[in-house]
Amino acid sequence: MATVHVLPLAIDLDVPEGQTVMQAARAAGYAWPTVCDASASCGTCVSVIKEGLDNCGPLPEDERETLTRTLVPLDGQRRLACRLTVSGPVTLQKRGVRVAEDGTS
Repeated sequence: MATVHVLPLAIDLDVPEGQTVMQAARAAGYAWPTVCDASASCGTCVSVIKEGLDNCGPLPEDERETLTRTLVPLDGQRRLACRLTVSGPVTLQKRGVRVAEDGTS
């Protein structure tokens, strides 16, 4: 299990091995901005890695395609939360993450 610190909300998410950051956020009762419901096609969940880049999992092809299509630089610091897995501590920034209004995500 790894911890992801999410700014500017300043929350810590426990992310189990093999789970994405978005899945962990939803399981913890947070809503993460998305239009495609985590299918890696909209790019709305793009987040900026501030620390822990070496702890981020590999870039899957569907994430690479979406980042390229939405003109996000493939610099490794911008990742889709719906595909991002982590193996150690990471700090990332994503505006719009909030407590889910109905207790679900």
